[in-house]
Parts: sequence; C-alpha cells; structure tokens
Amino acid sequence: MGADLFPKTLARMRYRQLVQGGFLLGCAAFLAGCGATSAPTPVVATPTVAVTSEELVGKWGLASYREETDKVRTEAAAKAACSNPYVIGKGAQGGVTMHLADQATAQEVYLKTASDGGVYIGPQGKPGERADRQVLSYEQGILVTRWVDPGVAKRYGTMVFVRCGAA
Repeated sequence: MGADLFPKTLARMRYRQLVQGGFLLGCAAFLAGCGATSAPTPVVATPTVAVTSEELVGKWGLASYREETDKVRTEAAAKAACSNPYVIGKGAQGGVTMHLADQATAQEVYLKTASDGGVYIGPQGKPGERADRQVLSYEQGILVTRWVDPGVAKRYGTMVFVRCGAA
C-alpha cells in the first residue's frame, strides 16, 4: 500500500506545481501588460470660442499662414492689409456675408456650434461640413479660422483676420 501511495502523492505534487506555476506565469503576464504603455491617442481639443455675427461685421485685414511659427508675422501682415480690407457684411437672414473657398462672390454664411463646442462659419446645415471654416480663436479683434476641407485648408492655410482700426 505504501508503494502505491508514493507515485500518487508525487503526481499530485507535480500537478500542484504545474497549476501554481501556470497561475504565477499568468499573473506575471497580466502585470506586465498593466505596466506596458502604449502611445496615447492624441486628443485634439476643440477650442471654446465666443463670437457673434454682429462682431464679425466690419472691415478686416486678412493674411494666412501654414506653419504655426509664422502666426505672429501673419498677424502683422493682416494688420498691414487693412489698407485693402476684407469686408464682412451683415446677411439678410441673420448671418454674415463672406466668400466661400474658390468663390468670386460673397454669400450669406452662419455661425454654427457643434455638439463638442466647436464653432464653424459656413452655409446653412450641420456644423463642420466641408464648405465650413472652423473658428480656432477669436480674441482682441483677431479671428483665426481654418477650412474644414483638407484640400482647401492646404491651399489657403490658416486664415488670420485682424479688425481694422482696432487698437
């Protein structure tokens, strides 16, 4: 009977070691996965912008840039462009008159706010459509916009409007 018990006990001990070893390996793999860092998904913040149609009506110097490092220089160029201002008129239906991309005549466009708080200027419809421009910022008489359509954005760059006559 004693000789019979020894192989069974040995087999149970090996089985326990295998189970415990497998458990420990599983825990180690789990903990290694917890410590691993993957590149975080970039979060593009939607700017909070407060602007009204009435604030847009008037004369503006206009310039554009493609590299963020050119923003300050472009603001100065937009101020200088007040000698030949871009005019944003008051629309008949509560919007403002501005040119859409590649259009020779201005048409009425509207301020539109998306559910994420992003502000757009464009024809009637949902905010953020391809014909819209997104308002990136508006403060101290400087309006910065970028076209939603990637091809148009590439051609025109980031648009900087500086209110003419502003201090």
